[in-house]
Amino acid sequence: MQIEELPDLGENIEEYYEYHDVPLLDYVCEVANKFLPNLQQEYMTESKAPAIFSNRYFESKLNIEERYQRNKEFYISNESFDDYQKRNTDYRKLDTSFKEKFLNNEDLQNTIEAFGLDVSKFWYLLLFVYDYVEDIGTNAPTVGKTIMDDINDFSVKLSEATSIILKKDNRKSYTTECEKTIQTINTALQFYFNAIKDAGIDNHVNGYTTFDLKDGYLDISYKKWKFTEMFLYFLEDKKATVNSKAEMKVSKDKMIFISRLIYTVGYDGKRYNEEYDTDGNKNRMLSNLLRRYSKEEFPTSIGHYYMS
Repeated sequence: MQIEELPDLGENIEEYYEYHDVPLLDYVCEVANKFLPNLQQEYMTESKAPAIFSNRYFESKLNIEERYQRNKEFYISNESFDDYQKRNTDYRKLDTSFKEKFLNNEDLQNTIEAFGLDVSKFWYLLLFVYDYVEDIGTNAPTVGKTIMDDINDFSVKLSEATSIILKKDNRKSYTTECEKTIQTINTALQFYFNAIKDAGIDNHVNGYTTFDLKDGYLDISYKKWKFTEMFLYFLEDKKATVNSKAEMKVSKDKMIFISRLIYTVGYDGKRYNEEYDTDGNKNRMLSNLLRRYSKEEFPTSIGHYYMS
């Protein structure tokens, strides 16, 4: 199976509407117009994101000098090479390393076919969504809820709890209803909070240190959340059709479909690629993750390459 190569229009950012006429970017445009709109009129919404994505796709094949020249033309910039180098010390190349993983996953490819999707267009959509999520999750300047806030919320719930259940994949790995055990865990959490507070660490949020961005990266669960949101929108009006005589069973479950994409880009392991666990239970890991955040707002993040 081959992926059709995206044409290089070479148009600057002001001609971004030209990229909406590229068939291989059809799926990218559909999602970008929803999540990153730039021009909104009564009957039309268009985004610059497909043009930015296309430019990043071709930039990924260039050295820094070639990238600088292309960037000048794409953004119509008079920036010097020295300034460009300084501004791009933390340049993040568009990652296409999971292409073979995408193409060789039979379960995934059969599902793409069952949904009637073009595999080349879908590949570029996967690249775009992943690149955008990495953009808002890497060195993002602002975030919302912190890890410490999450632990604090956990501590509040723990003080009211009568049992603790731990899971590995979809199976219970530990259960306790011992009141003293629950109290001891909560006491340990409070001791940790007080130690941080007494240390006088800066950048507090509600008294706790902001750890949501560790080394400039948004927590992986938030990346899965945004990734899933974008693909659920794309798949909203699409249905899978499976030939009853087909030799291989093909899942029509959209959440399993997205789970396999999460596995493909490396946001989780092989467990996300399986439709059932070893006990024959349906894979609900992604659904459970989304349920966990159902009453929260996604952390505020500003992209480096994409307008959001």
